[in-house]
Amino acid sequence: MRYIIGIIVVVGLAWFLFMNQNNTPQSEQVQTADTAGVSEVYEIVFGTYTVDVTESTVRWAGQKPLVEGYINAGALALSGGDFTISEEAVNGSFAIDMNTLSVSETPKKPGKESALEEHLKGSRWFDVDTYPQATFTVTESFAAPDASGVYEVTGDLTMKGETHAVTFPVRVTQLSDGVLRGEAQFAFDRTKWGITAGSGSFFDNLADNIVADMVQLQFSIIAQTAI
Repeated sequence: MRYIIGIIVVVGLAWFLFMNQNNTPQSEQVQTADTAGVSEVYEIVFGTYTVDVTESTVRWAGQKPLVEGYINAGALALSGGDFTISEEAVNGSFAIDMNTLSVSETPKKPGKESALEEHLKGSRWFDVDTYPQATFTVTESFAAPDASGVYEVTGDLTMKGETHAVTFPVRVTQLSDGVLRGEAQFAFDRTKWGITAGSGSFFDNLADNIVADMVQLQFSIIAQTAI
């Protein structure tokens, strides 16, 4: 089977889709983003791949929904992972180093990036001293019937001592011989993992200080053939 693969230019359209994905079905987000680049045809080489942590990226974003334009964003780094991909499914896991949590954008409070970073690493939020690693493990997946390179993936996201299932589409791209990329974007409800600070679902009288329960994540995972 051959997949039509694009080297995707993520800046611009893909980030716009990421920031607005609550209004767009997940399967449409991945497929729409794929139209942004100049395409070249590669055939996915099935087998086992090891995550390249230096080339992979994880982006996050959160917002105060009652304040227009109040969207903070940043990054995280992976610490490892392995995947096996076949025509029918993708399986495997990866780990996130929570100590690498960084803040790159605080448009409503410029210059406060380091303060917010320290805040998010603290015990009221992700408590990275106690829980330095988050993990995601695939529990079920299947390939899209149109052979588009999209897999619907369900897995266990473990973070801050809690594990809950999340489901999202992943687009797999064979970049070159022995190198592939998996891309996904989705939102998770942080309160399910006991992160309730600033949540209007748990606290009253927060006014415009309410912080959205949903945290946006965007993954671009580069992996190489396992030796």
